[in-house]
Amino acid sequence: MNNTDPLDLLERLNITDDSNKISSPDVLILTKKMDIESDLLGIQLLKNGIEYVKITEEDIPLKFGVEFSIGETNKFIFKLGKRVFDCKNIKLVLFRYFDLKFLEYYTGVYQLYFQQQWYQLFNYLQTILKCTWINHPINTFEAENRLNQLLIAKQLGFNVPETSITNVSESGQTFLESHANNTIVKVLHHHEIISKQVSHRFLTTNVNPDMVSKFDQLKFAPLIFQEQIPNQEEIRITIVGNKLFPVKITTNKDKNEYSDLHKIQEKDLRFQHLEIDKKFRRMCLKMNRVLGLSISSLDFIVNSSGVVYFLEVNPIGDWNWLEQHLKLSITETLLRLIKKYLKDTQNP
Repeated sequence: MNNTDPLDLLERLNITDDSNKISSPDVLILTKKMDIESDLLGIQLLKNGIEYVKITEEDIPLKFGVEFSIGETNKFIFKLGKRVFDCKNIKLVLFRYFDLKFLEYYTGVYQLYFQQQWYQLFNYLQTILKCTWINHPINTFEAENRLNQLLIAKQLGFNVPETSITNVSESGQTFLESHANNTIVKVLHHHEIISKQVSHRFLTTNVNPDMVSKFDQLKFAPLIFQEQIPNQEEIRITIVGNKLFPVKITTNKDKNEYSDLHKIQEKDLRFQHLEIDKKFRRMCLKMNRVLGLSISSLDFIVNSSGVVYFLEVNPIGDWNWLEQHLKLSITETLLRLIKKYLKDTQNP
């Protein structure tokens, strides 16, 4: 859990302003501690003279404090360590990994109380910050709805694998029988849960008939059953505003050896720039617009006949690994988008 936050580095070097001074940053970043994309963007913001502050899930509750006062004069400030910030002057929020439903601090009923209070306070923050959000939390959380993703993708004309989302053991068994030796399962929410700074991953898995005996456990938590598409290559399209960064990802591993790219070491992956036609480009941009997103990552898979199937949308998306392999300008493009929004705010 090494921290690469450039703001923390500046503080440790003791070259920041007086900690008692109230700062008025232009940009607020809401994320988790380990988010290299936001830290690389932060460096570019500082280089361009744009003041920002980053709040992480790990800052709550011990490092983060708020005060929303309503009276003759309203006061909306928050504190991070010894620093104090005026919320009213924030012009843009970059919302990434920041879901207070999963905060851990207490146990039992106290934990539920803790989560509820902070979750509501975060809603208050949305009330105060009537500015540009990339992406807005409501849109982000709704865009994570994988059933809605598949329905919209099908409506827009994308090919979609046959899918069943269920917690009924008989339904899972029926789907498996209909797609013998050709079924995968995946989780409804994000495949990674970080608990007490330990990562627990629930990746896409091939289903075989031997697993049927465990299907009664479905009643405790639903899963996504999906037809497995014979995999020749995968496509990741990162979208920033109206700019697309399509990348083809292949591997030298046997296609039967894996069900999820996350199971393959990065050294065994191959990355290539990809050209996509105008129709496919328009469909991707429309998907983003329908979901109300400014940035996202779209994942597709290509079968042995060259047919492209939609898999999912990630409204947050990690792109540093793609930039490292292909020298893409995703961070730079996001910086330009932020500067445009800030300029539009100053010159309405």
